[in-house]
Formats: sequence, structure tokens, C-alpha cells
Amino acid sequence: MTSTKKKILFIINPISGGHNKAKVIRSIPKLLDKSRFDISITHTKCAAHAAEITKEAVEKNIDIVVAVGGDGTINEVASQLVNTNTTLAIVPCGSGNGLARDLGISLHYKKAIQQINSLKTKKIDVGICNDQYFFSLAGVGYDAKVAYDFNRRKKRRFLGYAWAILKDYFYLKNQYYEIELENEKITGKYFFITIANCSQWGYNVKVAPGAKLDNGMFVVNLCKKPPIFPIISFIIKMLLGKINTSKYNTFKTCRKILLTSNRKFFYHLDGDAKGVSQKVEIDILHQALNTVIK
Repeated sequence: MTSTKKKILFIINPISGGHNKAKVIRSIPKLLDKSRFDISITHTKCAAHAAEITKEAVEKNIDIVVAVGGDGTINEVASQLVNTNTTLAIVPCGSGNGLARDLGISLHYKKAIQQINSLKTKKIDVGICNDQYFFSLAGVGYDAKVAYDFNRRKKRRFLGYAWAILKDYFYLKNQYYEIELENEKITGKYFFITIANCSQWGYNVKVAPGAKLDNGMFVVNLCKKPPIFPIISFIIKMLLGKINTSKYNTFKTCRKILLTSNRKFFYHLDGDAKGVSQKVEIDILHQALNTVIK
């Protein structure tokens, strides 16, 4: 009896940060079980190309599409796989790699490739913000401004991220928001609001420690700006996954959220700055994306 090979397509973003892509390409046929997979490899050439390639892959009934890149590449690929029979796999080669970390995927490209061999999968939730998908988290205010400044840098490394964090801390103030959840309306001034499908921004910085990828609920972090002197304690709590013990944060769980303000605010999806708005409307699709996990 012969078994049918899984058709697998690797989409490689050659300009994302991280690993040398030539090494990744050479490792794929060496580390992937060729008796189980029919392997194809392609590269993106411009913005939104990964989405175009993935859409064609779904039409061709490719079983697995592997995003080799950062959060932006993953978002492009995953957005075309929502509610399809094609599974997402990730070889993280970006900066923060928040979704990959929460899925238990190794940040070392060789181990990440080898993990695909297990074909262990999990259905995860998908967020929708102003008719665009997100998979890790959405945010408004401070973290979105940090994302905006970080995305504009040519070299995306942790030092650049740290620079944006520091600069925008002094630049931004609390802003007034009206927040509508399913059964509650909240008004107040906040430094940032994070709507989390996974637990972290990236770099293992956990902004929503209680967030789960598959429970059909967002964790919403309503954060007021910490003063300058307690900021060290605040950062330490975030790095230790204990931000929920901070007096500057209020946490809510919800399936839907509507955020409005009396003036424009920055917002982001999966760390990709989307510009400014005075309104974002967010909903969740329960277990609408199939992913390869550890």
C-alpha cells in the first residue's frame, strides 16, 4: 500500500531579519522527510506577494504552506488560509516571533523545519479588525506607535525596538477611549490597549499572560502610563509574565470589542502598523486556522 505525499510549499521572504535564507533553503530538503512531503520553494518579490502566492496554493490544493519570515510574512500567508483546508507552518526568521513562540515553534530554523515532520496540528482563533485578519494581537496607542516607528527602520533588531520603546514612552500620553465589550462599556484614558489572541508582543514580552490561541476569547489589556520611577518594576513584571499584577493594568476578556476616541490613534495588527484611526472594531473567528505546532 502506497501513501500519498503531502504537498508542501515554502514561501521565503528574502529580506526579513534573522537567518541567512540560503542556509534555510539548503536545509529544507535535508531535514524534511521527503518520503512524506512533495516539496516546493518560492520567494516573495514585493509587499503582498506572499498573500498572492498563498491564494494560488490554496486553489491548487497545497496541503501545507510554510511562512519563512517575520510576523508580516506570517500574517500575509495566514490571512489566505483562514477557513481553508490548507495548513499553516512557520519557520520564524523575523524579529519578535510572538506567534511562533506561543505555538511552541523553535526559533532555530533547522529545528523549526524538523518540527514540521511530526505533522502535529492545532486549530487556532483568528482576529478580525476593520475587515483585516490578525493572529497574535492588535493594539492601539503606545504599542502601535512603537510598531510604526520600528517598522520604518531599515534594520529591525532588538536595539531598534528598544529605541522606539524608550522614545515613544516620553512622546505619548494617556488618551481618552470609549470601549464597548459584549456586556460592558468603559470610558477612560489609557496609554495603550492590547487585544490579545496570543500572550506576547514578541521577544517573550508577555503583555497578556492569560491569552490562549484556541479558546474563542481575547484578553484585553487596558494600560495606563506608568510614571518614570516605577517603570523598571513595570518592565520586569512584563518580562516575567506577571504584568497582570501591575496596578497600571486592567484585564478584560471578550469576543468582540469596539474602540473609539475623540481624536485619532495609532493602531497595529500583528506588529504591522496600519496608520491612524478614530475607530477600530474587532471580532474573533473561533479555531478558523489550522497550524503546525511543536
